[in-house]
Amino acid sequence: MTQQAPQTTSEYQSTLASKCQGVARNLSYNDPVVGSAKQTLIEASHALDSSAVRVHKKRDGLLLINARGKSRYMTWRERIAYLLLGTTEIRP
Repeated sequence: MTQQAPQTTSEYQSTLASKCQGVARNLSYNDPVVGSAKQTLIEASHALDSSAVRVHKKRDGLLLINARGKSRYMTWRERIAYLLLGTTEIRP
């Protein structure tokens, strides 16, 4: 048995999100109970992916990249919070 290097928090969240999506992919919406479990797993996967973000400074602004590699530029509100507070988690 080989030992793996400890995962960072974002790697762990990304792996957990992938597992949630994998399990949800094998479920169907035919049964109401299974359908709601599938929807819950998909929502959990999305929440985990969006909470693990990296920030890259680009010429056009600050770029957010989530655990899946999807990216978007920060809004003005997010930029101000990031520069003042040093965090990317912004609650309305």
